[in-house]
Amino acid sequence: MSKQSQLREYQTNILARLENAKKVGAEPPAGYLGVLIGGKNVLVNLQEISETLPIMDIHSVPLVKPWFLGVANVRGVLYAINDLAQLIENTFTNISSSARLLLISDVVTTNVAFMVDKLIGLRKLDEMRLGEVLTEDHICLKNQTYQDSENRTWYLLDCDKLIRSKDFATPYAT
Repeated sequence: MSKQSQLREYQTNILARLENAKKVGAEPPAGYLGVLIGGKNVLVNLQEISETLPIMDIHSVPLVKPWFLGVANVRGVLYAINDLAQLIENTFTNISSSARLLLISDVVTTNVAFMVDKLIGLRKLDEMRLGEVLTEDHICLKNQTYQDSENRTWYLLDCDKLIRSKDFATPYAT
């Protein structure tokens, strides 16, 4: 089996597990989706995202900041598409077959999505140990980091902090 088909099968499995967790009658998902954003391992609370999708056509919008990529039609609804790699690391998300769009849950905000370089897999914080506390305030990351069993550092995405940020709420160029 080729590496590409193994990766595709792995990603399909993750997406199926996410969908099963969201079905009616299922307990709320307890955990996080590990993703790669701008070279950082980032944990996204499963309660804060509603869906993961392959990258689709994104229609650019004039006079906006570079991280606001434009809008995409998701089943007849326009979503604002953002590149968090530019906000976190001042780099662009690598658009490839492993890149994904994560739709932020309507509980947090409506019609907003962001791109990630790739899905890594489901993670639980209770299987990690506390890492260092970040001293600088960040637009969308919590201050606490975590270390997994392989000693990789994980950052926690704070979707609520992101959407309340003045920079994020005003994507137009000045």
